[in-house]
Amino acid sequence: MIVQTLYGDAPLQSVAADLVGAGIGERVLVVRGSSARAAVARGNAPVDSVIVGIVDEMGIGGETK
Repeated sequence: MIVQTLYGDAPLQSVAADLVGAGIGERVLVVRGSSARAAVARGNAPVDSVIVGIVDEMGIGGETK
């Protein structure tokens, strides 16, 4: 799935393997690097980014988004 960062100076898009069945437009939690490889339960899996969760609600500085 193509994912895009929510916060930062410039939007960053990347490709991530989807382990949770996220839909288009959903906010997701992405892990990268060795954490991504561990998430697919194969330490030598050829992945760099993996979606590991769907975010229902976010709170930043006491404000829910």
